[in-house]
Amino acid sequence: MLVDKYNRPLTHLRISVTSRCNYMCFFCHREGEGRSSTELSVGEIALVCRVARKLGIRFFKITGGEPLLRKDIEHIVRNISQLEGAEVSLVTNGYFLKEKVKSLIEAGLSRANISLHSLNEEVYKAITKVNGLKKVIEGIKNAVDYGLRIKLNTVILNELNHEEYVKIIDFASNIGADVCFIELIPLGIDPREYRKYHVSLKYIKNYLRKHCVKEYTRELQNRPVYVFPTGIKVELVESYGNPNFCLKCRKIRLTHDGKLKPCLMRNDNTVSLIHVIKSDMTLREKEKALERLFIKANSLREPFFK
Repeated sequence: MLVDKYNRPLTHLRISVTSRCNYMCFFCHREGEGRSSTELSVGEIALVCRVARKLGIRFFKITGGEPLLRKDIEHIVRNISQLEGAEVSLVTNGYFLKEKVKSLIEAGLSRANISLHSLNEEVYKAITKVNGLKKVIEGIKNAVDYGLRIKLNTVILNELNHEEYVKIIDFASNIGADVCFIELIPLGIDPREYRKYHVSLKYIKNYLRKHCVKEYTRELQNRPVYVFPTGIKVELVESYGNPNFCLKCRKIRLTHDGKLKPCLMRNDNTVSLIHVIKSDMTLREKEKALERLFIKANSLREPFFK
């Protein structure tokens, strides 16, 4: 297992398989990257993940853009899930989930994080620019029916959905899904919109502490978790300006165009893999070269907030 100079093990790889998305959420940071048409192939993603697994990375999360826009998404999931000891999850807006969930589970998907920024159709449309709430709810319920482990992701936005947290917790409790409330960060968003829509999650934290039956801190990013009487878990992501969050970061990112990105908040220390992936090297030579690049990228990992 790789460990950086701050004694943080590298256990998680977030894989952006596309920058395309059918939504237009105004706060989307696109994993800290810009849009482009470049996408790694199924085989190229599998090669990078195979090397990552050899280096001790166990948790693979497929992201976008919207990963379900890729017609070969099941093949991507299957190749990663077949790596010994690997766990594959994905982040999706849920719009295409109803049609895809069965084949994704069959391919080896373990979990899904589904964005659910409102239970109000008008608010949902205002945030995403898509009239898709009913379709997403159907996808969520279908995933639950198939036994897929679900976590609902909600970015809390002042003046839009900041009062919906209890409704979302109740909805999650009724279907047996966990919840993650995420504080808005000033990345990929107009500064004026950030000031307008940012709100601290302290008021939600107070509610969670009053109504939970257990509270603990996850090893990953020191995230606080609250267990409710219904058995669901609600966690908070308060990353911006939070040294405790960065102190326990275990992640690195693979961008859609083939770079290793050590930190969401930075673009000045990425490590390109393309010259190896697209080369005429033998497979063994590629794997060795990619190992060295992973080691280099890991050496560049450091907490953004200290």
